[in-house]
Amino acid sequence: MSRPATDPKSRILGIDTDVLVHWAMVGAPHHRAVRGFLERESQGGRRLGLTQQTLNEFLHIVTDPRRFEHPLPMPEALELSGELWRSEDVERILPTAEVHDLVCELMERFRLGRKRILDTSLAAIFKTSGVSTLATLNGRDFEIFPFLEIVDPVAVPDT
Repeated sequence: MSRPATDPKSRILGIDTDVLVHWAMVGAPHHRAVRGFLERESQGGRRLGLTQQTLNEFLHIVTDPRRFEHPLPMPEALELSGELWRSEDVERILPTAEVHDLVCELMERFRLGRKRILDTSLAAIFKTSGVSTLATLNGRDFEIFPFLEIVDPVAVPDT
């Protein structure tokens, strides 16, 4: 069931960690595409939905020298994370008391293993917050959740 256009939650685009990483890291393969996509979404009036989980994963990844030749120093990553969290374009999505039970239910229903806990948690946070659209470069990780519409920032044409 789709939301009416007047529902403010329909104007929120949930952001997965991989999208944030490609946005921030100049050397990431999809840096320019993701930057352009998020800029267009924001200019179009869409708010970017960030969770604390996404920002914590972001910090873990962008500071990892095994993942990047030039990782961000932790103080720079922390500053960027804080700026994102406080940005006027960002809707802070906080987990509700129902999230844990929903994560357990989804893990059981779809027979997911331990490596799917964080993605399932993110999906549950968005579901319980009324956010139904997720921007991710890993759509296959989330397509199992029928309540999420998946948008791949790289596959969206540049208009």
